[in-house]
Amino acid sequence: MLSLNGHWRACVLAAAGTVAAFALGALEPLERPLIDLRMRLLERPADPRPILIDIDARSIQEIGRWPWPRSLHALLLDRLTAAQAGDVFFDVDFSVATDEAEDAALEGALSRREGRTVLAAFRQWSETSSAYIDLGPLPRFAEHARLASVNAIPGTDGRIHEMARSYPWRGTRLPSLAAAIAAAPAAEEGSFFIDFGIDPTTIPRISFVDVARGDIDPAVLRDRPVVVGATAIELGDMLSVPIHRVLPGVMVQMLAAQSMMLDRALWRLPLWIIALAVPLFAALLAYCSLNCRAGTSLFIIALGNLVYWGGALGVQLTAPVILDVVPFTLASFGACILSFLIRFRIVAANLVAESLARRRTENFMGAVAQNAFDALVTTDPKGRVRFINTAAGRMFGVKLSEATGLSIADFTARPEALAEQDPGEVLQRIVRSGRPRRLTCRRSNGELFYADLTVSALTEGARQMFILLVRDIDSRVKAERRLRAREQELRRAKTEAELANKSKTEFLANMSHELRTPLNAIIGFSEMMKQQVLGPMGNKGYLTYADDIYESGRRLLETVSDVLEFSRIETDGTKLQEAEFDLVALCRRLAERLAPRIKEKGHGFNVYLQADEARYFADERLIMLAMGHILGNAIKFTREGGEISFILNLEDDGAVSIVIEDDGIGIEASEIATCFEAFGQADRGLNRSHEGAGLGLTLARRFVELHQGHLDLESAPGKGTRVRLSLPAARGRRAAARKSA
Repeated sequence: MLSLNGHWRACVLAAAGTVAAFALGALEPLERPLIDLRMRLLERPADPRPILIDIDARSIQEIGRWPWPRSLHALLLDRLTAAQAGDVFFDVDFSVATDEAEDAALEGALSRREGRTVLAAFRQWSETSSAYIDLGPLPRFAEHARLASVNAIPGTDGRIHEMARSYPWRGTRLPSLAAAIAAAPAAEEGSFFIDFGIDPTTIPRISFVDVARGDIDPAVLRDRPVVVGATAIELGDMLSVPIHRVLPGVMVQMLAAQSMMLDRALWRLPLWIIALAVPLFAALLAYCSLNCRAGTSLFIIALGNLVYWGGALGVQLTAPVILDVVPFTLASFGACILSFLIRFRIVAANLVAESLARRRTENFMGAVAQNAFDALVTTDPKGRVRFINTAAGRMFGVKLSEATGLSIADFTARPEALAEQDPGEVLQRIVRSGRPRRLTCRRSNGELFYADLTVSALTEGARQMFILLVRDIDSRVKAERRLRAREQELRRAKTEAELANKSKTEFLANMSHELRTPLNAIIGFSEMMKQQVLGPMGNKGYLTYADDIYESGRRLLETVSDVLEFSRIETDGTKLQEAEFDLVALCRRLAERLAPRIKEKGHGFNVYLQADEARYFADERLIMLAMGHILGNAIKFTREGGEISFILNLEDDGAVSIVIEDDGIGIEASEIATCFEAFGQADRGLNRSHEGAGLGLTLARRFVELHQGHLDLESAPGKGTRVRLSLPAARGRRAAARKSA
C-alpha cells in the first residue's frame, strides 16, 4: 500500500500544477467547450420586450443599394416615434458625413425623438497612425442622442465570450450597447460572460423595410425598446461566438443585453477561490480513495467529479455563476495518476529490493548450508548424492567430488541390506513418517557411529529431491547408555534404602510396643512404692528413688508413645476416629491435667475459654495430643517464674483458633523449620539442656493437617514462642447441623 505521506504528496503536486496551469490560462481551451455545453443544456427563451429591427437581406434587396440614404433611417425613426416606441438603439455607423439633405433629415428625426435615441460609438485600430482611435456619430447627430459603445472584444480563441459593461472612449467611459439596452447603470464597469444559452430565435425581430413602409401594427412597438442593426450576411458584421458559431454583431449585443435583463450576466469564480477549492476537492477525493485498489480509486474519483459536474450544472441553472470543472477534474485525476505512479515506483523499488534480498538470502543460505554444524546431503529421487556440505564431508571422510553419484547406502553400517531395497523409497517412508530416524553410519575408514537422520522432500522445477540432515550423536548415545546404567544402579539403591527405612520403621514400632509393657509395670510399681501402699519402706531415701524411677519412666513412656505414633503415621497412616465432642470441655480437661505440672515448675498459667460449650466434629484424641505436645513444649522451654497462656477463640462461622503462648527461651528464625522435622530440635547435641525425641511439633502439625487445618509458629530468642492451631469452620458447622437435626 502507498504510504500516507506519498498519497498526500501526490495530491499536493497535482493540485499545485493544476492551479498554476489555470492561472496561466492553459486550461481555458478545455474549459470553454464545457461551458458552452452547459449553456446548450440550459437553453432558455429571451425576454420578449426588446425588438430587433433587422437590416436584413430582404430589406437591402428591396431598397436596392447600400449604404442606404440617411433619410430612410429618419423615416424609420419617425415611424417609431409615431408608434410611441421606447428607446431606439442604432448599431449603425453614422461617423461619416453624406449628402447634406440626407444628414439633415436624420438630424431632424433625432431631434424629434427628444434624446430617446442611442447611437453607436466605437474604438478601432488605425493602421495609418498605428494606434486606437475613437469614432462616433457626427456631432450634429450626437447632439440629439445618447452614445453607447458597440465594441465586442473576442477572446484568445477568436470568439466573443464576454461583454464589458462600459468601454473607454475619448477620455470618458461609454456604456456598452448591451448595457444601454438593458438600462444598466452607466457607471458600472467590469465585464460578464454572455449566456449563449438564451435562444436567439426567441428574440422578436421585424424587417427594416416592413417598419419603414408602415406595415407593422404600431401597438407592437409601443413602449418597447427597439434595436436597429445589420443582420444580413452580405454586410459582413458577423462575429464568431460559442454554440451558434457565427452571429450578427447586433444579435451578440442583444444576447448580452438579454443576459443582463434576465439576470444571466454570468461570472466565473476568481483565481483565489479556485486556488483554495481545487486542493480541498482533490484532498477530499484522495482521502475517500485512500488505500483502495486502482479500480475502486478511479471509480470514487469519477463519481466525485460526476457529482461536481452535476452541481456545476445546477448552480449555473439557478444562479448567474459559472463553476469551472476542468481544474477540479484534472487535479483529482492527476492526484490519482501520481499516486499510481508513486505506488508503481515503490512497488518496483520493493521488487528490486526483494530480488536483491532474495539473492543475498540465497547466497547466505548457501553459505549457511555449506558451513552448517550438521551434515547436509541432497539426493535425487533414486537416493544418489548430488551435494554434501563441509560438515558432511568431514563426518563421512569424503570430498564433494568423491561423494557425487554415490548411493546413500554407501554411508550406512550395512550397505548390502539397504541396497536390497530402493533407497529412494526408504527416504520417502522416512519423509512420510515425519520423525527422525536413528541409524548406524559408517565413515570412509570403516569406523561406525550413531547418527540422527531427518529427511524432507523438495520439488525443484519438475524434479524432486531429498534433503538429508545428519547429526553425529555417537558420543551422546554412549553417554545416554552410561546414564541409563547409572540410573538403574541408583534405582536399585533407592529400593534398598526404602526397604531399609521400612524395616527401621517397623523395628521402631515393634520396639516401642515392646518397651511400653515393662514401662507400664515400672511406673505402676514405683507409684505404689511412692504411696507406700503395702506399708512403710523403712528408709526415706527409698522414697526419693521411687520418685526418680516414676518420673524417668513417665518421660520414657511419653517418648516411646511419640515414636510409636510417628511410626504408625509413617507406615500405614493414621485414620481419624471422628465424633462430635465439646471442644471447650476438652481444653478445660487438658488445662486441669497440666495445671499441677505447670504449678510445680513455678510458671503462671492463664486459660481463656470463650464459651461454656462448643460442639466440634473431629478426632478428639488427636486434637488433645496436638494441644498437649505444644503445651508440653511451652512448659519445658519456659524459665521458672514464666507465664504460659492457653487461649481458645471461636469464630462466628465455626472456625477454631487455639493459641498457646509462652515467654520462654524462644527459637532462632533459622531454626523454626527444623523444629517441624521428625526428630529435629533447635537445641541439638548430647549436651542439650532439655530432654525429648523431637517429635512433638511434628506430630502436632500432622494431627492438625489431618483435620484440614494448619499450625503456625512465631518465635524470637529471649522473647518466647507463640503457636496457633487453626481448625476449619466446616467441622464446627457440621456439628451444629447434627445438633439442630
